[in-house]
Amino acid sequence: MTKSNLTLTQSGLLAVLLQPQRHKVIKNGAVRLVRARRKVCMRCASRERSNKESKPNMKTLIMTILFAFAFTSSALAQSLFVPARLSDKVAVIDTSTNQVVSQIPVGSYPIRIATTPNRLKAFVSNARSASISVLDTVAQTNIATIPVYNVPGEMAVTPDGGRLFVVHQAPLRGTTKCPVAVIDTATNLIITTVLLHGHECKDILFTLDGRFAYIANNSQGEVDVIDTTSYQIARIPTGAGPRRLCISHAGDRVYVTNNKDDSVSAIDTATQQLVATIPVGGGPEGIGITPNDEEVYATNQRDGTVSVIDTTTLTVIATIPTGAACQRVVITRDGTKAFVENGGSDTVSAIDAATHTVIATLPTGHNPFTMLASPDDMKLYVCNANDTSTTVTVIDIPSLTVSATIADVGSAPFDLAFGP
Repeated sequence: MTKSNLTLTQSGLLAVLLQPQRHKVIKNGAVRLVRARRKVCMRCASRERSNKESKPNMKTLIMTILFAFAFTSSALAQSLFVPARLSDKVAVIDTSTNQVVSQIPVGSYPIRIATTPNRLKAFVSNARSASISVLDTVAQTNIATIPVYNVPGEMAVTPDGGRLFVVHQAPLRGTTKCPVAVIDTATNLIITTVLLHGHECKDILFTLDGRFAYIANNSQGEVDVIDTTSYQIARIPTGAGPRRLCISHAGDRVYVTNNKDDSVSAIDTATQQLVATIPVGGGPEGIGITPNDEEVYATNQRDGTVSVIDTTTLTVIATIPTGAACQRVVITRDGTKAFVENGGSDTVSAIDAATHTVIATLPTGHNPFTMLASPDDMKLYVCNANDTSTTVTVIDIPSLTVSATIADVGSAPFDLAFGP
């Protein structure tokens, strides 16, 4: 809703409230409405004029209330920020209208976006210009550019909002070390750079208290843990090609998909030790955990299946066929459904978490990739990441239908984040 538009319901209410007061009159058995009339004495008329001067005009009061409602509704509509790799811009989508309302220029080949906990700032990693663009999500403008290292990729903001950790997918020039830039989110300055072994790091997440950062070190076959106070590093061997991470809601376990080892590793966050490595399907990539922490879902990209892992026994209890090149998984906050994008099938599979069966297969654009559920779990937004794609698919979660296709997002939309 815009500031100048009222909904049909509001317009109808306005018309009813502002129409002249009428009374029923019965004459010769017929009923008709006439304007209300009343006789008043001069003293009463004088008093009424005085009251009108001292009280707000009813029409003005009603208009003020309705426009205030319109402003509130507009403010409640969230903006969705979408980096488009080949457009060098971030699209801003009004989720109440499913329309692109602005395009923010950033660096070259923007691939990831992360926001502060209050969502007032967003950070975009520009893979080909070795920089981070800083966005004011309220003004919807690019307010700063932070130089970093070659091929910045995944990022995460500490739970307190104070620091941004930027993982890179290439080594520091002249070394075999992969940099992690630590940036002050208030000053946009690099505080320090932590050097990890290897030449390609992937995903990153923080423990719930923000004390440790876990990083999937793809080239080294390990998960690296950075102490966010001392910046000391612990190295935990996993299977080959660790790709994506998730953390339990209790904060006691981190799980990682080992893309080149066809396995998932479970790590105890208290001891920072490997608990188990669980065989799954071919080429696991995406991973997610149910809200009750009882099951982990891992997408097997080569097999077109999803492995469901029991977190107590640390064994696979179900294998669910989905579609070709499944990569990402999103589990609803109530734990009843899991959504898996099938990049090679141009579909999203909806899975019933109770029965471990696919209950709907929904069409998308070409090469669906990153997905993000709305905070109220009513909508699922899907980036169609093919180089020729310029759309985001919107899935209505309760009805399991495609409710909209948002056009003109930019070429190859790749990531998603909500603003205020």
